Amino acid sequence: MSEKLLKQTNKKHRVSGRVKKILKKINSLSGHMAELSDQQLASLTDDFQARLKKGSSLDDLLPEAFAAIREADKRVLGMYPFDVQVLGAIVLHQGDIAEMKTGEGKTLTATMPLYLNALSKKGAVLVTSNAYLAEVGVDQMGPVYRFMGLSVGLGASEKKISIEEKQTIYRSDILYTTNYALGFDYLIDNLASSKEGKFMRPFNYVLIDEVDSVLLDSAQTPLVISGSPRVQSNLYEVSDDFIQTLKEGRDFKLDKERKNVWLTNKGCDLAEKYFNINNLFTAEFTDLARHIELALRVHYLFILNRDYVVEDDQVKLLDAVNGRVMENTKLQSGLHQAIEAKEHLKLSSDTRSMASITYQNLFRMFKKISGMTGTAMSDQQEFLDTYNMRVISIPTNKPMIRKDHLDRLYPTLPAKIAASVDFIKKIHATGRPILLATGSVRMSEIYSNILLKEGIAHSVLNAYNIAKEAQIIAESGRFGTVTVATSMAGRGTDIKIDEKTRQAGGLYVIATEHLKNSRMDDQLRGRAGRQGDPGSSIFFCSLEDDLLIKYGPDWVKKYLKKVAARKRNKADRQLRRRKFQKLIEKTQKFIDGGARSSRLQSLEFDENMRIQRNIIYKLRDRLISSSDSFDNLFENMALKVFNDFLTDKKYISRQILFRFILDNLNYDFKAEELSKASFTVPEVKEILSTIVLKRIDDCHNFFKAADQLVYLQRLSLLKAIDECWIDQVDALQQLKVIVVNRQIGQKNPMYEYQRESNRLFIKMRSNIMIEAVKNFMLSDFVKEKDGTVSIFFA
Repeated sequence: MSEKLLKQTNKKHRVSGRVKKILKKINSLSGHMAELSDQQLASLTDDFQARLKKGSSLDDLLPEAFAAIREADKRVLGMYPFDVQVLGAIVLHQGDIAEMKTGEGKTLTATMPLYLNALSKKGAVLVTSNAYLAEVGVDQMGPVYRFMGLSVGLGASEKKISIEEKQTIYRSDILYTTNYALGFDYLIDNLASSKEGKFMRPFNYVLIDEVDSVLLDSAQTPLVISGSPRVQSNLYEVSDDFIQTLKEGRDFKLDKERKNVWLTNKGCDLAEKYFNINNLFTAEFTDLARHIELALRVHYLFILNRDYVVEDDQVKLLDAVNGRVMENTKLQSGLHQAIEAKEHLKLSSDTRSMASITYQNLFRMFKKISGMTGTAMSDQQEFLDTYNMRVISIPTNKPMIRKDHLDRLYPTLPAKIAASVDFIKKIHATGRPILLATGSVRMSEIYSNILLKEGIAHSVLNAYNIAKEAQIIAESGRFGTVTVATSMAGRGTDIKIDEKTRQAGGLYVIATEHLKNSRMDDQLRGRAGRQGDPGSSIFFCSLEDDLLIKYGPDWVKKYLKKVAARKRNKADRQLRRRKFQKLIEKTQKFIDGGARSSRLQSLEFDENMRIQRNIIYKLRDRLISSSDSFDNLFENMALKVFNDFLTDKKYISRQILFRFILDNLNYDFKAEELSKASFTVPEVKEILSTIVLKRIDDCHNFFKAADQLVYLQRLSLLKAIDECWIDQVDALQQLKVIVVNRQIGQKNPMYEYQRESNRLFIKMRSNIMIEAVKNFMLSDFVKEKDGTVSIFFA
């Protein structure tokens, strides 16, 4: 890429003149809309939809539709969108990202593009980062859509929802849901065995709230549906015992980013002695080697109260972004069971992966995708490359007057804590509300205990206390309030300040450490100073923070050793040199680069699976929607299975042929029926084909209604496809873990993955035909008294 073009792609995109012209048209219609009665205003929806049917486009309707829903917002919600909110709405309709600062009213802004795109009757979806925000969105914004004659559904619910209810929800004109719920519903929908069992319609328009959180922070880990438990291994506990005898550096090593861990030659020798084996890396001990690796990873890459907590004797994962407990979520490929062994808990079932998709590929299936957030500009190139979305900066309605103070950096963690507590006491004495943001649940508990000893009343908001999260955050702007929270807790909820707080200087955000990238830091700062309010932010950090210990340069550790040798009063002084001030920024850039690479790798891995997944899902959809006979298909599949069975064979023995028939075609076949056979390939094909044709004739005679036979054949095919696809998905999940480790041996993991996955796919296609033929040939069916037929598969 040329230097000139690079500058063009990295420049900050602002609202274009064309978008401002559209705003003028919308504003010019405001007087007319205000004169309409409620009935006349609501009837515009039918008028817009009629014009769409006659050939008008959504762009043609935009000025009038936005003016109409804007007036409806005023009448129903009591809120009239500002011009800057309308600018943001236009950007969202155009399929880009509107970067709107915290508190600028993104929830209200969304009503305009959602209304316009819902007019097509193809569906408009708003995705939020958690179920609470989706529910609030429906409660708060639903009335205005209903006023305009559109239906609204909530796709994220804690309650168990029936298929019929889901069908109603997904037929709604406008749907509020979460990325998590949408992804899993998509995977579940594609496991349905009939048209009646499907509930989703083709993806049309999606608007993603907090788009950076959903498409960047959550995009490194694919969604996986698990089921079909494996036989439980007894190697988890013994492997856990073994790795605790090892010494870092000598027996195993960690890479600089502490993302990979592996045994050294010395460690391998110790493993072979410990388990009394000759060679750890022979095929016989592959499973043992995998369990040792799992034990190493969970001990040195997964930290209690940072990556997971233990509640009610269960391991529960923590969201890396906001510290929340992720219910009903487990690590794959044996990692979860390895953590349970580490924490000496009862091992849960090790399940197989049944279906999987990344958020990147999920959202790229929509015809149009847009998003809104307060912080996206720093990652604009990735949004453009991955999703073809520009990031457009929307001006604030009022000037932003928040004061962001320089970092206060200290050598040690105790020095930082002491300095930050002194600062908290000083600010608290003025009555200004404080939002104290910590990087982990553990640190929030440490600060809470210190504040209690200092006699400072406060609320704590972390992974253990999420029931009233939004309410606590919303009230944290009241005069004299102190709120301790993990950094991203309560995101999406505005903090409003009272008049006394405004006069005192507004909310003070005090962060006890920097987060993994500057975008997250900006999100934190943005909690203060919303809509022109006063406010302040400051970061306290130390060279012993996780950010620098895990990702910082080597000289930081050397410097800390020097500090340890100094007298305490010198060791605890604030670090002011430029070298230290630039350290955080450089480290965050390093981490951000690694995160981008990880997301790209996740996307590349899923790209291969996406092609396979699309083939399988389209095949299932064709089968589900077809009502034609599958007789010819089964004849052809059987012939292919027979050809594969007889490949490279000139002659086949009676015993082998008899076994093949019993296993695949007919349990009741008698050996005497082969007494006159010569067992040449042509004759064997004739024998096998005759068995299949007889089965088809018998089925036609048994099933008087043609649709019953079609149902049996369809079910035989779907069962074969699903079982083989589940095996394929599970194998590909395991394969990812294997090939990533091959890069340590200087091999290209992506090449290795694609080569193996293509081989597995070819094998799967062959297995589907074999299993489908077996299902059809070996199934039993019984006609009930009411005329229905019960089918039993082998």
